[in-house]
Amino acid sequence: MTPPLAPSASTVGAPPPGSVWRRRLPGLGLAAGLAVTSYWLATLPGLKVVGPLTVALLIGIALRTALGLPATLVEGTRYSARTVLRLGIVLMGARLDFALVAKVGPRVLLLSLGVIVGGIVGIRWVARRFGVPEKLSMLLAVGTSICGASAVVAASSVTRADEEDTTLAVGLCGILGTVGVLFYVFAGPLLGLSTAQLAILSGATLHEVAQVMAAAFTWGTSAGDLGTLVKLTRVVLLAPALVVLGLASGAGGKVRYSWKEPPIPWFVLGFLAVGVLGSVGVLPDAAKSALSTASVFLMVMAMAAMGLGTHVSMIRRAGMRVVYAGLAGFAALALSAWGLIQLLSIQ
Repeated sequence: MTPPLAPSASTVGAPPPGSVWRRRLPGLGLAAGLAVTSYWLATLPGLKVVGPLTVALLIGIALRTALGLPATLVEGTRYSARTVLRLGIVLMGARLDFALVAKVGPRVLLLSLGVIVGGIVGIRWVARRFGVPEKLSMLLAVGTSICGASAVVAASSVTRADEEDTTLAVGLCGILGTVGVLFYVFAGPLLGLSTAQLAILSGATLHEVAQVMAAAFTWGTSAGDLGTLVKLTRVVLLAPALVVLGLASGAGGKVRYSWKEPPIPWFVLGFLAVGVLGSVGVLPDAAKSALSTASVFLMVMAMAAMGLGTHVSMIRRAGMRVVYAGLAGFAALALSAWGLIQLLSIQ
């Protein structure tokens, strides 16, 4: 009689799959509940411009500060902050429409490229001069230059940034974008730009789509549509930016690539694949809308989970230098975009 096979080393001590999910479910459920709450709160007048991503982050931080994080929630919140986040990034590809690049015209496209490239390089340099750590500087630069919280959380996974850095960058992008909306609405007429140029400036520099709409639609429907179009062009350009960041994050032999850790992370490839499928018409509009909605919800869950894992002491340790760096970087970006609009004679 053949003796039973001994369990392999890889299976000894491994918990059954069901028990793993039982440990994750409480944290996942809390993150999902906070995501639903954040969506509702983000409809209120004072929070609409900030958006559900930042609201979820702030709620998570507040709960962690007031109540702590029980051990039963740790595994599920970590899973939300990492795996759920990456799934959200993949589905976010449904928001991409590469045909937008053709619609906006070469000069506006050149403006968007200039803002993104110059912003990532320049804001990172400014932040480093303020003493901000390297990876946090990069997250601030990417979030400010491209599309706020969505870009930050995508870039954080690509660059292997700490959750603390991601939390700080997301929160700061929400605050700075709100300040930017107020500045453009009240000081916009003093900038010497036409209504269309103001809309382009807001679309080229504000962090979130909601912030661009809040500013640009104050100058009329046409201005709002134009500002949103320019902003969505920046969102499309997040795709190549992530590819470059993925390659650059392993520069100098610091990262050894493998099938599990390729030069361009798998979730970025998934993000690009979904974007291509949507752009060439394989995905119907209804499917694109559903995937886009799902992606935002998953990312809001991830933000809530990151907030739950955030210690307020981390924010104190970062200090005001991060805020000053963000303000200086955003001001420089806005001034550069204003100059490019004049230089390129964009009307």
